[in-house]
Amino acid sequence: MDKFHLFPPEASSTAQQVDWIYFALTALTLLTCAVVFLPIIFFAIKYRRGSAADRSNPREESILLESGWTIVPLVIFIGLFGWGAIVYFQIESPPRDAVQVQVVGKQWMWKLQHAEGRSEINELHVPVGRAVSLTMTSQDVIHSFFVPAFRVKQDVVPSIIFFVRNTAARNIPP
Repeated sequence: MDKFHLFPPEASSTAQQVDWIYFALTALTLLTCAVVFLPIIFFAIKYRRGSAADRSNPREESILLESGWTIVPLVIFIGLFGWGAIVYFQIESPPRDAVQVQVVGKQWMWKLQHAEGRSEINELHVPVGRAVSLTMTSQDVIHSFFVPAFRVKQDVVPSIIFFVRNTAARNIPP
């Protein structure tokens, strides 16, 4: 067996940025779970029924503490949103000289038509180092176009045209 790969090889200039956002969201989720559930477990054990814990003098409210646990996560999540938005707009804004490909989802297949006339079925071949712009629609039902190496996924609906853009395709190693 070859090396274990968590993700497919990167074949676009934005794939690594999408992966880093994924890792950041996963780490933040694990940290948030730890910050929430560890105190729950601690206090559930300490203050369980019949324990000798002192419950006579409840603590005073702290505006600083309450503001902190509201403002800090807000700043973190706004930062993640901004980071994701920047990467999204990079994916959606290719250069003007991008290779144009028309994509039509049909029953059990994808039909791809390149601007120079070449046609493909269920495969997408793009030049290495060139930006690619996909104009997509569906002929019959909702289809989902996914290129794991580009980290791009787009659902297409009949009679609606979608634009999927990716910058600088790279050679995918075998």
